[in-house]
Amino acid sequence: MRKLVSALVVIALLGLGTSRALDWWNFNLNTPVSQSSQQVVFHIDQGELANQISEDLYTQRLIRDRNAFDLYVRLTNAGPKFEAGTFLLNRNMSMVQIINALEHGRPDQIVVTIPEGFPLKFQAQYVEKSGIGTAADYLTAAKDPSLAALYDFLSSRPAGADPPLEGYLFPDTYLVDKSVGMKELVKAQLNQFGNVFSPALRQQASQPTAARSAETVEAIVILASMVEREANKDSDRGNVCSVYYNRLKIGMPLGVDGTLLYALGRLTPEPTYAELQTNTPYNTRKHAGLPPGPISNPGKAALLACINPPETKYLYYFTDPQGTTHFETNQTDFCRDLQSHGMNC
Repeated sequence: MRKLVSALVVIALLGLGTSRALDWWNFNLNTPVSQSSQQVVFHIDQGELANQISEDLYTQRLIRDRNAFDLYVRLTNAGPKFEAGTFLLNRNMSMVQIINALEHGRPDQIVVTIPEGFPLKFQAQYVEKSGIGTAADYLTAAKDPSLAALYDFLSSRPAGADPPLEGYLFPDTYLVDKSVGMKELVKAQLNQFGNVFSPALRQQASQPTAARSAETVEAIVILASMVEREANKDSDRGNVCSVYYNRLKIGMPLGVDGTLLYALGRLTPEPTYAELQTNTPYNTRKHAGLPPGPISNPGKAALLACINPPETKYLYYFTDPQGTTHFETNQTDFCRDLQSHGMNC
């Protein structure tokens, strides 16, 4: 209470009445800058002063008022408690929550950012670039079959799936202690998958909708992994997944070249004519139904697009040279649209 009174006195001296001062104080302390849960990497250097920290927080749009931050830090003597290190903050954290987080830094932690939609072998390259360890170390940890028994959402994975965790190594930004090893990063990814693809969403996926049949976690992950490789824009994800559901419903091969590229071990370029003749279950031009497993590690948007796809009649899609994806319900219109964009059917 004494600190609140002191704060109000200071603010009143700055020219605000007591009532307005209280509103200003509470608003800045307890109201986040944004409702977005977007993560922001924030770093404090050794010996950095509190006023420099407040400037950085303001510049990164994590606090809305430097004066409120500086005043709170002085009143609570939080400044000496700030730790040098790297932090993962969220835009929906209040100023008080941010200050509390900054008091528990770890200088030996490394930020690892893994983009959406990459297979395990390519995720490993991003992990190595972060400086936490080698790609080989990450692959060894991610291929540990004992981890599957720790997570119930992996129960629909086929026995002997290789790699065992492909599709479930959630792409995100992680703060990892260098001393704990790669296995902890892999566990953090699996934990985040479980948070995002929550029990409620798993239950939702198991119930049929007008646009899709009841699906297992594995089926949703496979579909979302293809969406990640095929959809250029977030707004296209739902329609792309609806094409897959519509084709599955009538027994039509999915025809996703990204599945064959996965079997070939690359992301680009597109398969050659000779490669399209490859007899692998990942060749979804030749084999109807889903491929044997996920072809990438999908993010939240792709998972949600396949849990809640729009009800459409689309059976075809293509992306034109300008990056726009077109959807058609029949082959005649599909070929006509392709040719109008200078592409072969």
